[in-house]
Amino acid sequence: MKKFLLAFALMCSSTAGAVEWNNPVEGICAGEYRVIGTLGAGTGEIQINKERDTFGYASVGITPSVGLWQVELRYSNFDDGHLSVDQYGINFKVDFTLNCDVQCLYWMAGWNYGEFDVDTVRRDNRHVIVPVNNDGDDNYWNAGVGYRYMWTRDFDTSIEYNYNDVGRVSGFDLGHLRSLTVNLSYRF
Repeated sequence: MKKFLLAFALMCSSTAGAVEWNNPVEGICAGEYRVIGTLGAGTGEIQINKERDTFGYASVGITPSVGLWQVELRYSNFDDGHLSVDQYGINFKVDFTLNCDVQCLYWMAGWNYGEFDVDTVRRDNRHVIVPVNNDGDDNYWNAGVGYRYMWTRDFDTSIEYNYNDVGRVSGFDLGHLRSLTVNLSYRF
């Protein structure tokens, strides 16, 4: 009976330790997880208009202190003069290698909700401009890749390519929204 109780006590203590370690709220207090803030700016292109213009985003997320993955709540904006979109979403980033220290490649995937304000769109490759003057919203997935360089334990810069599968909004199939951004991130 003593051996059974000893084994049971060891199993319960390791399970309790694992539950505590996997709790992000307690993990932040213990230094196992860190809050990360990111600002990014670059260029974007919506498939139907084929015009490049400014793309910016901001996010706040959580990452383990070793930084191998990151979950973030993200806001981004794109406006090409004919069409603008405000995107809100959740994004998940994972390093390709599990021993990333100073520099690394990572992939990302997520889910967005977009609010669109469409004035005009270009139809086909003939540069025929169609007035739309309509608002719309939809949700869609995104995926991308990035390269991160850690300058210090707290500060890094990255370059990200992101593909957003927008689809049909405001009566038109807008296609996809692609972006290339340079980002600054700080871990708190």
